[in-house]
Amino acid sequence: MSGTISITLPDADEELRRLGSWLGDEDELRGRVQLADAPIRSGQMGGVLEAVVVVVTSGTATALCNSLFGFLTRSREAKKVTLKVKNAAGAELELVCGTADDYREIAATLQQFLEGKA
Repeated sequence: MSGTISITLPDADEELRRLGSWLGDEDELRGRVQLADAPIRSGQMGGVLEAVVVVVTSGTATALCNSLFGFLTRSREAKKVTLKVKNAAGAELELVCGTADDYREIAATLQQFLEGKA
């Protein structure tokens, strides 16, 4: 099964850009990563980056988690990320993670959700 994951970082426009580039460099995720701008509000000159959106399958979920947690380990600014996951059936799930200790739980939950088991 497939789905989309919207990854957000609080108040971190430039860090989201770095994350998008980092994830896009992964062979298994190449062509699946996009940057999403927030809607332009009255008085703004342009959009503000809101999220990194990744199209995943249950087969590429592990590659996403490996790359994401690698990024979090190396990043000085990124502390916590929120993953908003929507699977092919339209079900939604929100996960919050920030340390390497979260890896196994997030990877397993994501895999099960995309396979329709959670």
